[in-house]
Amino acid sequence: MVAAKIGFAEGICPKCGRTLRRRRPSNLAVCDCYEYCPLCGAKMTPYTPDLTPTTYESEKGLDILYICYNHSPLYYSKQRPVEVQLS
Repeated sequence: MVAAKIGFAEGICPKCGRTLRRRRPSNLAVCDCYEYCPLCGAKMTPYTPDLTPTTYESEKGLDILYICYNHSPLYYSKQRPVEVQLS
């Protein structure tokens, strides 16, 4: 006999330590900590690189996802979404 999954499932984000809760039967959640600046905590702006060959900078390549304008120099984030296993 298979037990029905009811109630809530929870897990802890390995990156930020936040506890995520979702209604069952969810087994996975995505933490949004990647959208926040690790230096100041502000929500970052999605980064759209300028791909014009004359202005393209290799260190600001396609792997940059977000930018925080609260810092000088600007903070470019390569953080990715974090999947959290729920139990």
